[in-house]
Amino acid sequence: MSKDNDGKKRAFAFRRPKPELITDARLSPLENWEHRKRVYAWLQFSRIPFLLAAGATYMWLHNWILATILFAISIPLPGIAVVIANGAGEPKDGRQQQVYKPQVARAQRQAENQALSAPVRRELSAGESAANDEKPPTIIEHE
Repeated sequence: MSKDNDGKKRAFAFRRPKPELITDARLSPLENWEHRKRVYAWLQFSRIPFLLAAGATYMWLHNWILATILFAISIPLPGIAVVIANGAGEPKDGRQQQVYKPQVARAQRQAENQALSAPVRRELSAGESAANDEKPPTIIEHE
């Protein structure tokens, strides 16, 4: 990892840092297109290792079942790549900030505390004593 002039660590030396998100604007169409191009390239190029692994498995291990499985995995990758590249949906924006709403959490906690701390009052009749508050539950059997 290299460091910027500010002393911040960067993951890649030649990659520009992402700009700070100061609005709630989505990715631009150009950024969306660039992302789809990268995904397309990765899916297209990932087919090559599968084909090489299938050939190597058949040649060196003589395992045609595993070679067939690896080859079968490589078959739908170009189609999936084309569908993703032609898609118009936006990818998840990694710049979006997670928003923590402490007021909602505090209100929920306060409501729970009030419900727990509220005294349970039960009027005792003249014949009941406080010791007999807990009666065993009545069991009703249905036949």
